[in-house]
Amino acid sequence: MNPLNPDLEYSQNPDLSFDGKSFCLAGKFDGHERPDLEHEVARKGGTFTPNVSEETDYIVIGSKGVRCCSFACCTRVAQKAVDLKKRGASLQFIKESDFLAALIS
Repeated sequence: MNPLNPDLEYSQNPDLSFDGKSFCLAGKFDGHERPDLEHEVARKGGTFTPNVSEETDYIVIGSKGVRCCSFACCTRVAQKAVDLKKRGASLQFIKESDFLAALIS
């Protein structure tokens, strides 16, 4: 659990699957362009959506947004995801580092 923002709980050591899964990106990414990340998700069989919804499987928080979210000043997309999670959505919050590790595995 994130002690500074208990509503933003990252999946610990997530076992990410891409095939048939929906991804949304939030925040800024360290050294990676969004179009490149979107392309890699599609290459692995996943889909990318610019807006988080009840159908989103994973929301990936960019590492440049992780600290900000720790202090409860999340991006609009991340805050919407927190609200959806509170209402029972099954989406998972994923750190950029875990996402990138899954992309190269």
